[in-house]
Amino acid sequence: MTPEQTEAFLARHAGRNFWLNVLDGSAFLLGISMVSRFTVLPLVVERLSDARWLQGLIPAIFYAGWLLPGLFMAPLVASLPRRKPLILTATLGERLPFLVLGLVLLLAPGLAPATLLVIIFGLYAIFSVCAGLTSTAWQDFISRIIPERSWGIFFGLQAGLGGLLGVGGGAIAGALLASQPFPQSAGMLALLCFGCMAISYVFLAATLEAPQPARPREPLVAFLRGIGPLLRRDTRFRRYLLCRAAISLGLVGHAFLTAAALERFDPPAAQIGLFTGVLLGAQALGNLGLGALADRWGHKQVLELSTALGMLALLLALVAPAASWFTVIFALVGASQAGFQLSGFTLVFAFSPPAERPTYIGVANTALAPVAALGPLVAGALAGITGYPTVFALLALVGLAGLAALHWQVVAPAAAEPRQAGQ
Repeated sequence: MTPEQTEAFLARHAGRNFWLNVLDGSAFLLGISMVSRFTVLPLVVERLSDARWLQGLIPAIFYAGWLLPGLFMAPLVASLPRRKPLILTATLGERLPFLVLGLVLLLAPGLAPATLLVIIFGLYAIFSVCAGLTSTAWQDFISRIIPERSWGIFFGLQAGLGGLLGVGGGAIAGALLASQPFPQSAGMLALLCFGCMAISYVFLAATLEAPQPARPREPLVAFLRGIGPLLRRDTRFRRYLLCRAAISLGLVGHAFLTAAALERFDPPAAQIGLFTGVLLGAQALGNLGLGALADRWGHKQVLELSTALGMLALLLALVAPAASWFTVIFALVGASQAGFQLSGFTLVFAFSPPAERPTYIGVANTALAPVAALGPLVAGALAGITGYPTVFALLALVGLAGLAALHWQVVAPAAAEPRQAGQ
């Protein structure tokens, strides 16, 4: 296709692709709500072991798997005329582990806790790595098929609808955890997660993507050598990555909130389900509201707001006198995570020239990997020595420092600025 034909094809199918991918992401998020890494997985791990460092292993595995492969996938993604075939293949590894996990927990519930933990973490690692193998291609795919003016509302609507559905998912999770024996209850949730992900796969497969000019496959060594000059050349992008890394480290504290609540107040499983529903409901409303707000107010401003909400959640956890406070805390976490994700994605798109977008996405993802993967392990080890309050206080200070630097040191690219009337 000529560039004109490609542009016409994308414009013709923009509405179809918009809604198919909203439904894809929403169904995927509904599934993942059944095994939330903020509430359900920490509860499962806590029931199998009281070692605090294992709680840090959940976000460490997730972020290491999701962020590290992106940089190495960027040359391959840039050399492909279409992204969808790669996405459809790699994403199978995101979905099938939950089928296997569900079957193991239902058919072999009597396995030793240590064995179950190895299986759970192993399958979660497969899910996370395959998510990372998919992420660069998927983000570039979305930036191609969704018009630039709709990026904010797309991510907001996709995650918002998924979050609203996830409120129901959280209610189901709470009911099953409270009424069914453990670990069979977790197995049922894993199978429900897989079912939702299978539905989302159908929507993804139905998306129409036009072939576009591909760059010659760059040798990995040459590609990696070009990252340093890119970061030296693009000062704004480099500063943004440093600020986002500090903010991401601050948000690591959210992964320990359920464990802290369980340790201090021992809430029943049904209340953990309530926390999940509140988190996802706030995430849904946050995505819907912040996505629209970002297109009008600016994505940098929304990232600053979401960071402030996330740090407030950690500070409230320090002084919470009762488990009921964690309802508000998880509402703040949901809104914070919503803004961090949707504006974090969009700011990377805005910083990058279209021809170099896979490289920028890969660099942005991988730059977060050391902080996101090692941060939870260090925080978990520190929690074992000093307790969760000290960890929350330290991470809040780091996140607030990142927020201050983002506000005063980073100039947002034009594509992330508010839309003017008539645009």
